[in-house]
Order: sequence, then C-alpha cells, then structure tokens
Amino acid sequence: MRSKTAPDTPTAGPTIRLNRTACYVLVLAPILSWACDQLRTQPLTGHRDIAAALRPLLDLAYAGPDYPTYHAEFQAFQNIVQQKIEETPHEMRPHVETIMAYLHVADKVLEWHAQQRTEQQPPQLTTWITHHPFLKAALGARLEAPHVFDAETALQLLFEKTDQTLVAMQVKNKPI
Repeated sequence: MRSKTAPDTPTAGPTIRLNRTACYVLVLAPILSWACDQLRTQPLTGHRDIAAALRPLLDLAYAGPDYPTYHAEFQAFQNIVQQKIEETPHEMRPHVETIMAYLHVADKVLEWHAQQRTEQQPPQLTTWITHHPFLKAALGARLEAPHVFDAETALQLLFEKTDQTLVAMQVKNKPI
C-alpha cells in the first residue's frame, strides 16, 4: 500500500536506457557517416578534381608569378575546393586543408612582397613560423641579408610542402 505523503521516486531505468542509447549513437555515428558516403550516387572523387586544379596553380607558382596573377588563380582554386570538398572522402579532407593553409600563406607572402615598404619582416611572420616551422629557413636565407625574411625562399618551401601533400593524397592503387 502506498503512502499518500511519499511521492513516487523515479526509477533508474529510463536513465540507463538513455545512456545506452547515447553510447549506441556515439558508436554508430562514424559507421553511419561512412555508410552514407558509400551510398551516395556520386562517387567521392572531389579530391581528384581538387588535385587536377592544383597542378596548374603549382606550375604557375614555381614559375614565380606576380601577386595579382597568383592571387586570382588561388581564388579560382579556392572556389573549386569549396565546390568539391563535399565530394571528397573524409580521409582526404585534412590533406586538402593542409594544402589550402600552405597556399593561403603563400598568397600572403606574395602580397607582402609586392607591397614591401621599408619593413624587413612581414607583420604575420611569427604566426606563419608558429604554424609552419619550416619557414624559419626563410629567415637569413641570403648571405647579404642574414636577418631578413626572404620571400622567394618562403614561397619555394610552401610550394614544395604543397606538392608533398598532394603526393600524400594519392590512394594506393588509385592515384589521383
């Protein structure tokens, strides 16, 4: 017989079910994400389109373009990446993000170099070196200017890293 003054106390059952449900969702979410990618009617080949668009940009970059030319081509490449990223396999997206980071810094280095006034160091240099430590090699790269940031060296390093990341994007037995 129930006491009229004692309220019903909730049981632990619904809480346990909620926790189990949450665990199932956490376990199944990555599997479902992968399955959704596999069920798409479109093949996940966005990374191939991105790679195909990157090659001419790298060719231009290695030729030593001026800032307006590189910037326009980089913007066009950036648009392709935005259009194709959803069609890119999840495991390839970090490579695309790395490539975009390198090319963005290259864009900023070219911009600084084109507008170079009396300052010997770009204001963003510390940020660039923090995110991309290999750019330290561009400091004092020329003997005649031992403490000056060398834009050409920085660009060469950024484009080489971009090229290396592009090679890392290749899937075994399915080259880009």
